[in-house]
Amino acid sequence: MQTKRKADTLVIKDGWVICPVCGKGKLLLTRPDTAVRNLPRKCKRCGQETIVNIEAPEPASKETSA
Repeated sequence: MQTKRKADTLVIKDGWVICPVCGKGKLLLTRPDTAVRNLPRKCKRCGQETIVNIEAPEPASKETSA
Protein backbone atom coordinates (compact mmCIF):
# COMPACT_ATOMS: atom_id res chain seq x y z
CA MET A 1 0.00 0.00 0.00
CA GLN A 2 1.40 3.36 -0.99
CA THR A 3 0.74 6.51 0.96
CA LYS A 4 0.20 9.90 -0.63
CA ARG A 5 2.70 12.54 0.31
CA LYS A 6 1.78 16.18 0.45
CA ALA A 7 4.26 18.66 -1.03
CA ASP A 8 4.99 21.30 1.58
CA THR A 9 7.38 24.20 1.48
CA LEU A 10 10.54 23.47 3.40
CA VAL A 11 11.70 25.98 5.97
CA ILE A 12 15.45 26.47 6.40
CA LYS A 13 16.52 28.02 9.71
CA ASP A 14 20.21 28.59 10.52
CA GLY A 15 21.15 26.20 7.72
CA TRP A 16 18.88 23.38 8.97
CA VAL A 17 15.88 22.05 7.04
CA ILE A 18 13.00 22.05 9.54
CA CYS A 19 10.35 19.29 9.57
CA PRO A 20 7.24 20.56 7.70
CA VAL A 21 4.96 18.35 9.85
CA CYS A 22 5.91 19.23 13.44
CA GLY A 23 7.94 22.39 12.72
CA LYS A 24 10.52 21.56 15.39
CA GLY A 25 12.67 18.66 14.15
CA LYS A 26 15.88 19.28 12.24
CA LEU A 27 16.01 17.05 9.17
CA LEU A 28 19.17 18.06 7.34
CA LEU A 29 22.05 20.53 7.61
CA THR A 30 22.52 22.47 4.36
CA ARG A 31 25.03 24.81 2.79
CA PRO A 32 24.16 27.65 0.41
CA ASP A 33 25.12 25.52 -2.62
CA THR A 34 23.26 22.35 -1.51
CA ALA A 35 21.26 20.50 -4.18
CA VAL A 36 19.17 17.44 -3.23
CA ARG A 37 16.53 15.50 -5.14
CA ASN A 38 14.14 12.91 -3.67
CA LEU A 39 16.06 12.41 -0.41
CA PRO A 40 13.93 10.63 2.22
CA ARG A 41 14.45 11.99 5.75
CA LYS A 42 12.69 10.90 8.94
CA CYS A 43 12.04 13.40 11.70
CA LYS A 44 13.33 12.24 15.09
CA ARG A 45 10.65 14.19 16.94
CA CYS A 46 7.42 13.24 15.16
CA GLY A 47 8.58 10.17 13.21
CA GLN A 48 7.13 11.42 9.91
CA GLU A 49 9.11 10.64 6.75
CA THR A 50 9.52 13.53 4.32
CA ILE A 51 10.97 13.59 0.81
CA VAL A 52 13.38 16.55 0.54
CA ASN A 53 14.00 18.40 -2.74
CA ILE A 54 16.37 21.37 -2.72
CA GLU A 55 17.52 23.15 -5.85
CA ALA A 56 20.87 24.93 -5.83
CA PRO A 57 20.60 28.64 -6.59
CA GLU A 58 21.99 30.01 -9.83
CA PRO A 59 25.58 31.18 -9.38
CA ALA A 60 25.93 34.92 -9.15
CA SER A 61 27.35 36.47 -12.28
CA LYS A 62 30.60 38.35 -11.79
CA GLU A 63 30.20 40.28 -15.00
CA THR A 64 29.54 43.97 -14.64
CA SER A 65 27.65 46.16 -17.02
CA ALA A 66 29.37 49.37 -18.02
